This record gives sequence, structure tokens and C-alpha cells, in this order.
Amino acid sequence: MPSLKYAILAIGLLVGCDQTAPIAPQPDLPADDPRQAQLLSAECTIYFAAVTKLEAEGREVSGDPTRGCPPEAAGVAADINAMVSVPPVTAGYPQTLYDRMIARGIPVDVADDISKSKAFWDLVARRDSLLADF
Repeated sequence: MPSLKYAILAIGLLVGCDQTAPIAPQPDLPADDPRQAQLLSAECTIYFAAVTKLEAEGREVSGDPTRGCPPEAAGVAADINAMVSVPPVTAGYPQTLYDRMIARGIPVDVADDISKSKAFWDLVARRDSLLADF
């Protein structure tokens, strides 16, 4: 019977813990590389903009999409509105970024729009550019 108490306690702790996925560093860059901070900040501006958009629409924010983000990223403008002509989300980093948005609690319809936005593709291009210089 004592093991049942521990199992219930463990389940309670898991439910109470923040389950938001952390922002993983780029594996192609050293962990202490300043470019990691640039990419993290750019990704976080998208998360803050998504939360602002959801709140403005009166929608519930699931989880904490901005967990682990530097607070100064909240003050940076990000154009997350879908563009008219965009490339499709492809395998690799664009798909990883899209999947992270979903994992962090951004609703699929908003993540779909963001994946067609200037901020999303600017981040993809910035990452590619930083890695090309590596």
C-alpha cells in the first residue's frame, strides 16, 4: 500500500510541474556562443507575440510558451501575421521550430499562421546565416 501513496504523489507532482518544452540550443553551435543568445531571443519574440495575439483575441493560453525566454524579448516587435506568399514548412529547422511552437502550447491555427509569417522566416534565415558563418 505505501507504493500506491508514492505513485499518487508522483502523479500529483508531474501534473503540478510546468510541462512546457525548453528551448533547445542549436546543436551546431557551442553552448556559450553569442549566436545562441541571438537565436533564442528571436525565437522568444515570436512566443511573446503569439501570447499577445492570443490574449488580444480573448483566447486561453495553454501552458507557458515564453518559459525560459529572456524578458527583454517581450519588448521586441515581431510580425507574426501570415504573409500572402510563403515557402512551405520544410523538414529540418522550419519543421523543428513549428513543432516547438506546438509543444510550448501555441494553438495549431496560430502556429500555422506564424509559420507563414515574416518573423518565422526571418528567424529561419538568420539561423541559416549564422550557421553558414560558423
